Amino acid sequence: MNRDQELALRHLCDKVIERARAGTITFDAARDGLVAVAEGRAFDAPIPQRGEKNHPPKRDLAEERRLDVERWYRSHGFEITVPEPDASNRDFARWEDEEKVLFYRPPTSEVSYEAILIAMGQGGHWTVTDENDRAKIGWKPAKKGYWFLMEAASVCPRSRTCWNDLGKAIRLPCLEEYAIACWMCRELLGVLMDVGIWCFLRTRFGPRVLFANLFFGELGVGKIDANDLSSTFASGGGRAVEVIPNAA
Repeated sequence: MNRDQELALRHLCDKVIERARAGTITFDAARDGLVAVAEGRAFDAPIPQRGEKNHPPKRDLAEERRLDVERWYRSHGFEITVPEPDASNRDFARWEDEEKVLFYRPPTSEVSYEAILIAMGQGGHWTVTDENDRAKIGWKPAKKGYWFLMEAASVCPRSRTCWNDLGKAIRLPCLEEYAIACWMCRELLGVLMDVGIWCFLRTRFGPRVLFANLFFGELGVGKIDANDLSSTFASGGGRAVEVIPNAA
């Protein structure tokens, strides 16, 4: 390298440092400029207009969640399109503090409860195969897909609260919602819900009520006798759910 080339190289380097100090280029642009200098190329990173700030693009948490959930369904063979929830980044920050998670339930005509359990390797579960018991379940079919927000801490809250009181205070998940949340929490978040404890459901089983948990790594579903709906259990509680509209 002769003296003229060395001076030109120093000039380019000074130019990069000067613009970085002045805040007219981002760190990434400064890095690219130094690489250009090292390779002997001209550095011509764009200079923002006056008043323009070099901030990283704002994350769209609703779209990120939509994509995660859609990929989850498709990874299990459900070729569906998931709509975006009507939720702001501030909503997501608040829900995270409250240990709540957003889930999507497709229309039953597209993804049924039975199809989900079969996809999860539980095609032999009694709620799928026992026609006599299935006829007693108060299914909650979904004509349209919807987002629902559910408390998703690993341990079910509100233990020692009877089903009758829970039903008056909060909206409990139905069996179909719980199955989606249980598996999605496990595979997307690494959260195992209700191991060694169980969650009351709003789904009826004739005069009785169903409850659910994660039992030996699979969805477990049991029945509470009608006489016990006013009883409290140290190992049972309830999770609140709330329907969140789709974005327009």
